[in-house]
Amino acid sequence: MTIGSLMAIVLQSILPVSAVLVVAGTIIGGTLMGILVAAAMLTAKGVHPQEVTWLTWLHGNAEVASDSIFAACPLTCEVS
Repeated sequence: MTIGSLMAIVLQSILPVSAVLVVAGTIIGGTLMGILVAAAMLTAKGVHPQEVTWLTWLHGNAEVASDSIFAACPLTCEVS
């Protein structure tokens, strides 16, 4: 983000109206292209998402690590 901010400041002298849009589009587009290229490489290698152990939410049998505790629970959980 620091580099993006500096790029926007530098481009402000050249493109006064759309410098921030150009920089934001470049950063977002680069991120999306990186994700797509990584996904294509994994697909080409034959890695299936169900084979990845740390993607437990894809397997459908993910267990809940802990129950949620809300801040208001000590006041309202006992009230029926």
